[in-house]
Amino acid sequence: MLKSGQAALAVLINLSMLSSAESAELKSPTDSSNIETYEDCGLNQKAQDLAKLIVTDSEQNRSELYCNALLSEVAQNKAEEMAAAGKVSHNGSGGTPNLRLIKAGYPLNLPAEAEGENHVEAILGGYSDPEEVIDMFRNSYYHRIHLFAEDPFFLEQNEIGVGYAAKWFSPHVDYWVVYIAKGNRESINGEPSKSEEDSH
Repeated sequence: MLKSGQAALAVLINLSMLSSAESAELKSPTDSSNIETYEDCGLNQKAQDLAKLIVTDSEQNRSELYCNALLSEVAQNKAEEMAAAGKVSHNGSGGTPNLRLIKAGYPLNLPAEAEGENHVEAILGGYSDPEEVIDMFRNSYYHRIHLFAEDPFFLEQNEIGVGYAAKWFSPHVDYWVVYIAKGNRESINGEPSKSEEDSH
């Protein structure tokens, strides 16, 4: 079990140090061209609205949290899969959460000591309003420490993608998926991340 951390960092999202190649993949929700839609954080308005709530929440401990279009695509696929199946489950036809990202080509970076099959995904069903969803996540210990990075393990995760799907006559009607993860890529300041330095 992870211990809850007490870090209190302001959310600061700055693309100025990203290379142009990185900018194509990672966009800051507070970038002036993206501020209203959070378009790379989700493929529909409800997903984007929830992403904005998570990124800008006063209890968000991450200093960097970037929209990732691939995470959003995987999250949307998972939300639609849950809606079609009529159940809220971390596992499904696409595999476990960690495996789902790896299969999609996301360069998932996990420490060697990480145990289990989900270090990246939060899911919920039965609520249509993004404000209700974030409140439910906030009041769930395990979701909270992941989404708001209340443990050093999650504090390093700096990319987000959200999915939302609805299906009438399905048991929960509304289905939500949030991925927050750390990719095995250069950090935003152009220097190798600590994990990459260790691998050389």
